[in-house]
Amino acid sequence: MKRLGLYLAVLLPALLLGLWSVFPEADPSFAAPLLHFYIVTFTTFAATVVSLFVVISVGETARPRHLLLAMAYAWMGAVFFIHGFTTPGALITQFHPGVTWSAWLTLSGGGVIFLASALTPAEQNGRVLRRSAAIIALVYLIYVAVVVSIPDALRELQALPISPTLTELVFAATLAVWLAGSVKHYFNYRQSRNFIDGLMAFEAAWLATATVSMFRFQLWHASWWVYHALLLAGFLVASYALWRAYEQVRAFRLTHYYGATSLIVTAGLALIAAHVYAELVFRNLQQQLEAEAVRLTAHLGRVIAASLPDVASAEDLRAASFDRETAQSVGATLDSLDGLDAVTLFDTTGRVVYSTIVSEGQGAMPPDPLTFRETLEGTIGSELLAPGSQPGGYTPSAEAHVLEVHAPFYADGALAGPIGVLVALREAPQLARSLALSRGTGLLLAAASLGGLFSALLAIVYRADRLIQSRTRELERAYANLRQAEGLRDDLTRMIVHDLRTPLTALTANLDLINKTINNPAYRQAPPRFLAGARAAGQRMTGIIDDLLNVGKFEAGELRPVLAPIYLPTLIGEEADSYRSQAEKEEKRLAVRASADLPTVMADAALVGRVIDNLLSNAFKYTERGGCIEIQAEQRGQDIVVRVVDDGQGIPAQYHQHIFEKFVQVTEANGTPLRKGTGLGLAFCRLAVEAHGGQIRVESLPGQGSIFFFNLPLNHHA
Repeated sequence: MKRLGLYLAVLLPALLLGLWSVFPEADPSFAAPLLHFYIVTFTTFAATVVSLFVVISVGETARPRHLLLAMAYAWMGAVFFIHGFTTPGALITQFHPGVTWSAWLTLSGGGVIFLASALTPAEQNGRVLRRSAAIIALVYLIYVAVVVSIPDALRELQALPISPTLTELVFAATLAVWLAGSVKHYFNYRQSRNFIDGLMAFEAAWLATATVSMFRFQLWHASWWVYHALLLAGFLVASYALWRAYEQVRAFRLTHYYGATSLIVTAGLALIAAHVYAELVFRNLQQQLEAEAVRLTAHLGRVIAASLPDVASAEDLRAASFDRETAQSVGATLDSLDGLDAVTLFDTTGRVVYSTIVSEGQGAMPPDPLTFRETLEGTIGSELLAPGSQPGGYTPSAEAHVLEVHAPFYADGALAGPIGVLVALREAPQLARSLALSRGTGLLLAAASLGGLFSALLAIVYRADRLIQSRTRELERAYANLRQAEGLRDDLTRMIVHDLRTPLTALTANLDLINKTINNPAYRQAPPRFLAGARAAGQRMTGIIDDLLNVGKFEAGELRPVLAPIYLPTLIGEEADSYRSQAEKEEKRLAVRASADLPTVMADAALVGRVIDNLLSNAFKYTERGGCIEIQAEQRGQDIVVRVVDDGQGIPAQYHQHIFEKFVQVTEANGTPLRKGTGLGLAFCRLAVEAHGGQIRVESLPGQGSIFFFNLPLNHHA
């Protein structure tokens, strides 16, 4: 069904044009220059704005041929905008060749860009697109300069005595590029199956039909209006399709939306305001001209009546004959008034008694019967005739408005009713000029005032858009952080469960063994050993929980070291002794090198012991069987430096600054953790050492072991 609708949309305009070409009498005429100006100006301005809006918004995210589609409509809108501005009777009073050339270049230039887009590769190429946009803009500016500065060159070029004529050549070339573009875009669609490619083939066929409408059918006829409708429909369909196709890239910012919408609304309001302003000026000037023409006509009537002293009734007027002297006197009076161009005197039957239009009063047409009857009843009336609608028998000196005044004619000094009708004509070429000038002035004033409002609001919207973008980025970061925190929470939960499961399993197993052997004389020595294992497992669980709690307390400032003099060789020896059995079991060498003459240091023995325990635990965890672990302590200046050295797996350099942060784990390239655990032990070590005024660091290379060392100041005070 959709395919049938597309075929009908393409074929129906062509069928209508074919019908009107066979039966031209069925092609209605609708001459509306002013409506043409408003429709063309507004729609083409809107087309240009929306097309540029799409190009700017989607940028280089769209396919090159789709961007060229938007550029083609931007070109057609911008050039056809000049076509609207040069419409005779709107902003200019005379014919301008730009109205013809703009119509030609709208379709021919658009067709060239369409064909170029069909030949453009699908790969992104920002340089080609920028060059294409620059070339299109440059050609447009050159054309505008020619239209404004040397329009005669366009007129002479159009009048070249060649065969076939220039019009026929332009028509053939334009039709050829649209048809070629349609075929090429169709083949592109067959390959890509992209909706926009198919749409471009469809619209190229549409605009080929529009080319025939513009070049081959008579001005102001319905067949000629077809190409306006096709241009407008093509613009609307293409803009909507591009917007829908690329809106998901989120490139349509609030400023772009506001800018495009407000420019279109501003243009519409400016045209409305210009029209209202022009009409007000026109009517005011018309009323002034009518008042003056009525006054002059009444005065002329009195002059003519005074020159006919013997005419006292309608019968006398019908029988009157203007002699040469009377006609010269009336003509001289008419010339002196300098406000009337022609006058005709009718008797009560509508017969011409005297007229300056045609010699001897021949050829002047009587006024409308209703108007004639109302004038005989004493009513003074006037009518403004548009250019080309002059009264019969009168040919104005230029194509202009003509003011026709109908005044009752009275006998000289008579108090009775009218005995005839005096019709005066006044050419008003200034009306057309004033109308065009006032329309242009109103357009400039409205554009300036509304443009100022638009600019002010655009600044506000731009600021709001920046804030929205900033808040959006903040929300995106917050969401990413939240997801990361959720991941860390899940990882932490898994790590805590994993770390607690091992000692908890050991604790449960030892308790089960105690239960089985406590009353068995054969295993009298076993229960104390199992009890020691259970106690060690419980201590490991307590250590994990303490790490978790102490890190939180350190960060909240709730945990402060309780300082007392401690002798580090003794503390280090006690911590090392707790790992002797593990070292023997895992066949690892554990050595202590701490000078006996080390001074005491003010520190919290429990916290420092926990730091050494964590470092030893890590060293044992990541040192292979047969490896070596060594604890060193020495004085360097005013610090005691403690080192835990192993020849285990080692740590990549990029993790040296991060492993002392919470929950950080060293991972392989695929993200698999190399070091098991919660990631809290080293974070606790850092916080505990820093609480004593010291620092903790690591030196390590993968496969070459690690050296964790920290310093405790001798003169540290709480």
